[in-house]
Amino acid sequence: MNSYKPTLRYLVLALLPVSGLAHATGASFVDGFASEDTSRWIRSTNAFSGEPLSNVWRADHVAFVSGEVELRLNASPCAWAPEQCSGHAYASGQLRSHETYGMGRYTAVLQAAAGQGVVTDFMKYTGAVVGTPTDLVGMHIQGQDPTRLQVSYVQAGVGAQYQTISLGFDASAGLHTYAFDTSAGALRWYVDNSEVFSVASGSLPMADGYIVSDVWAASPSVAPLFGTYAGTPTRAYFDSIAF
Repeated sequence: MNSYKPTLRYLVLALLPVSGLAHATGASFVDGFASEDTSRWIRSTNAFSGEPLSNVWRADHVAFVSGEVELRLNASPCAWAPEQCSGHAYASGQLRSHETYGMGRYTAVLQAAAGQGVVTDFMKYTGAVVGTPTDLVGMHIQGQDPTRLQVSYVQAGVGAQYQTISLGFDASAGLHTYAFDTSAGALRWYVDNSEVFSVASGSLPMADGYIVSDVWAASPSVAPLFGTYAGTPTRAYFDSIAF
């Protein structure tokens, strides 16, 4: 795997607002989003996410509709009320768990958001914003080319690693199953129940972490990597999440 340049390091510091986080280890679950389980999930709200993101997280950009979670990215209300968006141009949705989770398999059935400068994430994370070293295992789909998946990991804030994988389909065109498995001494990633990458050596992240799903807009500083988001409304859909 290759270093993810500075981008992933900045991203993991930006993803989670500080307030409202628990520190218990969660039990196994399957959530099909028939309704909003506020004992399990938090809608991130009214927090600027920082570089390399150009959006704020707003609770009203997370919607539970017809058995799915919609994460919405657009310029509302930022275009006419910038004071509601910390002066930034865009707003988006992030859903994160109250509790932390340990070793096991993390699964999401999702449809990624499409568009230049847009990234959809599913990951397990803990880090500096909650006073711990950064540990992350993630899956990321860029809207400018949703036929590719990036898998990533960071252990104790050192040596962010990633790998790009060809999916063979457009992840923004429909629902597919994405998963990663953390076990003692190995990480594995899966798409539609087939293993697409694994690593079983080096420093691997094994700390408990929060489950995070979100969609975000790239800032101008990383536009050469992710494209430029022009404000066109787009959405990611999560049909279920399980641990």
